[in-house]
Amino acid sequence: MEFKWTVNKVQVAQDNLVIKVDLTVTGTAGDNSASASYTRNLNRGDSFVSFDQLTEQQVLDWCFEPEVITWKDPDSVEQSITKYLKNAGEEQVTSQIERQLAAKISEPALPWAV
Repeated sequence: MEFKWTVNKVQVAQDNLVIKVDLTVTGTAGDNSASASYTRNLNRGDSFVSFDQLTEQQVLDWCFEPEVITWKDPDSVEQSITKYLKNAGEEQVTSQIERQLAAKISEPALPWAV
């Protein structure tokens, strides 16, 4: 399976800081393909790169960094999960292609008609 990630568009703050990225992953396996789209909010902090110096790979690398989400449960205990966009996207596309392959129907020659 081959995967290709593409940045479709970015949103920037007034200081040219990338704050939001829309991206797509496409997977191919033989004649089968599938894709999924995502939006990733970024908090770049101190790793500023001038907008005109950005590369698609740099933006993708930022999007692929682990995203830690924290919240407090009903008992006020802090909980957190870590999301990995690259893994999740590629797993989703792989699953779509696996469903395509499983759904393929063949019509073999009847053994008694050969």
